[in-house]
Amino acid sequence: MTDSLQFNSLDEDFYKNQLFLVGEVHEVETSPRIDYALFTQLNEKINIDIYIAEMDIAQGYYLQKYIEGSDELELKEILKEWAVYIGRISEQHRNKWKNFRAYYSGLSEDSKFKLIGVDKIADFDLLRRLLIEKLPSQYHAEIPSGVEELMSWSANKLSEIMKSEQSDLAADDVILLENIQFNLSNFKEIRSRDKFMYENFKRNYTQNQWNNEKIYAGMGFSHTLQAYHYTLAGRIKKDTIMPYSDKMVSMNTLYVDSRLTVDSKALPKFMQDKGQEFTRFKYSQDNRLFMYIQGIADYKKVTERNSISLLKLDAVNSPYLTSARGTKVKKLITIWDAYDIIEGTSTTDYAQYIFFVRNADWIIPDKK
Repeated sequence: MTDSLQFNSLDEDFYKNQLFLVGEVHEVETSPRIDYALFTQLNEKINIDIYIAEMDIAQGYYLQKYIEGSDELELKEILKEWAVYIGRISEQHRNKWKNFRAYYSGLSEDSKFKLIGVDKIADFDLLRRLLIEKLPSQYHAEIPSGVEELMSWSANKLSEIMKSEQSDLAADDVILLENIQFNLSNFKEIRSRDKFMYENFKRNYTQNQWNNEKIYAGMGFSHTLQAYHYTLAGRIKKDTIMPYSDKMVSMNTLYVDSRLTVDSKALPKFMQDKGQEFTRFKYSQDNRLFMYIQGIADYKKVTERNSISLLKLDAVNSPYLTSARGTKVKKLITIWDAYDIIEGTSTTDYAQYIFFVRNADWIIPDKK
């Protein structure tokens, strides 16, 4: 649990994938560590071209600039409206991006990567800043500050501006502005975050010709489950235009005897850390009261306490190829949603690897 992570068991077939999806529970302290360790290992082995982030287009843009070495915006300012709430308010998550920045500075040009945010707009102020940065100065005063007004302005004015100024705009900025307009015009139309991320992913795939690019995505656990038709991973898996149906891998994380950060107001009073804004909550997916994964004892038998283990589920003759063992959830009391297993599916239809985390601590929230 305390050493630097290196996943030595990954074979050559694993590295032949083009899309690598890592699913985590953001509020457990091992999540930033696993994300950074696996990404850097992949990049050193096969050169990852794109890091897909669970953040909006402006947050992704400015975080990429930060990783490249820009100090124009502080990291806290970039992340202040991030949908991953614990990522806004914890040094451990901010340190992950600082580590990425330090890592990026030491990379050769052919090993550098680009971070792209594909989530729904969360920070309209940051988006407005990006519009001001990319549009000629004569249009700055007319860009509205209100959300509704900004959407209306984008629908009625932005296309005209891009058309009249296209010869003076950089090609990359034209694409960026088109994508901003798409995100604004679909903010209300597409309610599902997974669908929104999928549509943004597909747009980037087409615009940037990602046919042969190696792509990594660090996401919340549910977004990376492949079997469902409504998750990001499921939508990509079932897409017949993009080439990922047999070239993608999901690596999801399970936890036993661990802790996670929970807003105390979200819990019944008897489960709260009394007088604390956040509760250091006992989180174990072998808990028969709140969440019990059938077959989780298999994973416990082959791992040790205080460890992070990587388990390959889709090996030849694996029992997980033909059953839902290790995935199906039972519970008596609902605190978190659990996904129902689709009839006729098996464990490896959802993910092909498991990070099995034992005795992890919570993410420590910032003190006010």
